[in-house]
Amino acid sequence: MNFLATYVMRSRSSAILVAAVTAVLSLLIPPVSYLSGAVAGLVTLRHGAREGLILIAIAGLLVAIPGLVTGNSGVAIIFGAVVWMPVWVLAVVLRQTVSLPVTILVAALFGVLCVVMIHALLADPAAWWRDKLTALQPILEQGGWAASDVESLLGMLANAMTAMLAAAVMITPLISLFIARWWQALLYNPGGWQKEFHQLRLPAALAGVAALIVLIAWFAGGGLQHIAADLLMVVLLLYLLQGLSVIHNLVHGKGMSVAWLVGLYVLLLVLPQVAMLVAGLGFTDTWVDYRSRFAAKEGQG
Repeated sequence: MNFLATYVMRSRSSAILVAAVTAVLSLLIPPVSYLSGAVAGLVTLRHGAREGLILIAIAGLLVAIPGLVTGNSGVAIIFGAVVWMPVWVLAVVLRQTVSLPVTILVAALFGVLCVVMIHALLADPAAWWRDKLTALQPILEQGGWAASDVESLLGMLANAMTAMLAAAVMITPLISLFIARWWQALLYNPGGWQKEFHQLRLPAALAGVAALIVLIAWFAGGGLQHIAADLLMVVLLLYLLQGLSVIHNLVHGKGMSVAWLVGLYVLLLVLPQVAMLVAGLGFTDTWVDYRSRFAAKEGQG
């Protein structure tokens, strides 16, 4: 990764080449899109908004050239809008504010806007998603699923799709930005990213907003309740990040093996309940301030 970051920073042409190649590779290996977004983020963080836009424009043109010949250049436009531009916005915010919490809140705003737009455009988002998911029904039934189980699964997915999309809109550019910030620290400020993430604390006022969303999701009725229910995923991700910051801080402060973190991330992937626990840790950290308590105990020891 250090080599790749160094190569990206060698010149504008190097950065454009890596951004374009990783964008094309992501069509075959989707996770590679995080690296392409990270290139745009790193250039913007280091050289500013204008240079980031130049990279996105030229790399997008390179990706679009095959499409221009065949009359199908939409992939480059979609990639630029979905991957590069959100990371560019976040990188500009982080460069200007030098505040990771503020930048994360802007990413959360992406998710909020996604939920609001879907509910504004669709009278019944769950029904719309259920109609789109119908294509999965014969595949699941051929795989041995009972018809009643398929119907139950698709109904559950339809109810969750808006929230899941909002989560993706929020977290995808953040992952690329985190990689970009890590690269920037490797090259110019060793240890800087670790310190920045370990001290992540969201504004205390956000806890009140989160509590209000939870209350509306539980007790309100009609469309407002559905919107609040979908926004709960954004709230969960916000406090999941703060909870992960607390845990990373503890593991590093105690000199514990990185295997603890690997195990945690594996559990997050396979057990959704673990995400709830970590988010709960992040939420309560608003008042408890676990990191200060850990530091105080270390000082006494």
